[in-house]
Amino acid sequence: MVYLETVDTATFYAGPFSQWLNSMRSVLRDEQVADVPCGDCVGCCVSSYPIPLRPSDAVARARVLPQFLIKPDLMGFRDDGSCPFLEQRCCSIYADRPQTCRDYDCRIFAAAGLEPAGDRPVIRDRVRAWRFSYPLLQDVQEADAVRKAVEFIDAHRAEFPDSMRVGSPTARAVLAIKSFEVFLLTNSTTSYRDAEVAYQVARVIAAVRAFDARE
Repeated sequence: MVYLETVDTATFYAGPFSQWLNSMRSVLRDEQVADVPCGDCVGCCVSSYPIPLRPSDAVARARVLPQFLIKPDLMGFRDDGSCPFLEQRCCSIYADRPQTCRDYDCRIFAAAGLEPAGDRPVIRDRVRAWRFSYPLLQDVQEADAVRKAVEFIDAHRAEFPDSMRVGSPTARAVLAIKSFEVFLLTNSTTSYRDAEVAYQVARVIAAVRAFDARE
């Protein structure tokens, strides 16, 4: 697998891969919020994303106008796909924004070699423009393992529990980030025999559950 090492005017620097991966795993464990070099991009704020509202989002929840509440715990978006809190390309409640917004990092799609589902051209273009760097062998190996995890999960969707929602690109990317270590230093993931597939699926599921349990 070939990785781009340089950044030009048509791309955006995503950072060293392993450093990003460690941070993303911390975000998924609720240990930190995502630190994304967004610049002037507001793709996630204009792409028709419904936003789950958690119990910890009480301040944001109190400021949502009734017409934008799809459910008591789900905020919708304006007719143009923008977030109700977006004003002049800035978040009007940034300090109190929902946890989902704090966690969102579209670099996860670039790392996984995927694009977001649906008609989200702003995010799609940004994902295509991200470029990680690979200063160490560890960066290359971990990036390769993430891609192989995605490849395997995608090829064997039917073997995974419905609760893992592997039909969603976001879910596949998240599962790959959580279970990439299963695929470190492995060969192709497309030539497993049936028994090997079942074994590998079980390993991925176990890795994801261990990650979620913070073991």
